[in-house]
Amino acid sequence: MKIVITDFAKTQLRDIYNYYSILVSENTAAKLINKLIDAIEDIERYPSIGTKEPLLASLRAGHKFVVAGNYKVIFRVEAEIIYITDIFDCRQNPSKIIRNKK
Repeated sequence: MKIVITDFAKTQLRDIYNYYSILVSENTAAKLINKLIDAIEDIERYPSIGTKEPLLASLRAGHKFVVAGNYKVIFRVEAEIIYITDIFDCRQNPSKIIRNKK
């Protein structure tokens, strides 16, 4: 299987890194991003892992997620491609999860 990280998810990763590198430290930001990348690699190795994301069920695209720290790595599988569609901070209002999903 091939991993494709959408532009939206890439932006989320950049924003997370920038936020923590400014607020805490670059080292902490790098550790968090590495944790998220590890989760993405786990999804690539085991695409059947994860839990169905109920807040995205209406899209009927089969979105699932794995948790890494305070974040959900949201993905969907189409044929032989795994799309990482979002990195969602679980401390936000859950209704925000429906933003920019394809």
